[in-house]
Amino acid sequence: MMIRRISSCLLLATLATLVLETAARSARASEFDGSRNLLCAPNDVVECDTTARCERESIEDIDLPSFIHVQFGKKRLVSAAGVDQRETPIQNVQNVNGLTILQGAENGRAWSVVIDQTSGRMSGSIADAGGAFAIFGACLPE
Repeated sequence: MMIRRISSCLLLATLATLVLETAARSARASEFDGSRNLLCAPNDVVECDTTARCERESIEDIDLPSFIHVQFGKKRLVSAAGVDQRETPIQNVQNVNGLTILQGAENGRAWSVVIDQTSGRMSGSIADAGGAFAIFGACLPE
């Protein structure tokens, strides 16, 4: 009889933990699903040429903003600071398997960003006929 009570208590505790974890994960996911604007910071960049040779670059060397606002309502990316504020339109937003995917194109370049809805980690690319950049960083809700 005592074993059944302990087992029942353990089962209830386990179920409660799963429900709370799922609710917390859902709350975090909603921060990165396009329902809230984000502030993203690219940390690492790799530049690859048409022969697939790649080299690590600094954010400053490729003139990428240190922080980028993702404005879902206005469908645009906007540099967060600097004398020459830049922006580019977001042409496509999708939520697929726990990821928020953004895409656009401008001035002969295509770009895409993938944001993990659980962690806010991001990866992205900018490509043109001469090569591509792979970009890695993280985002926070604004």
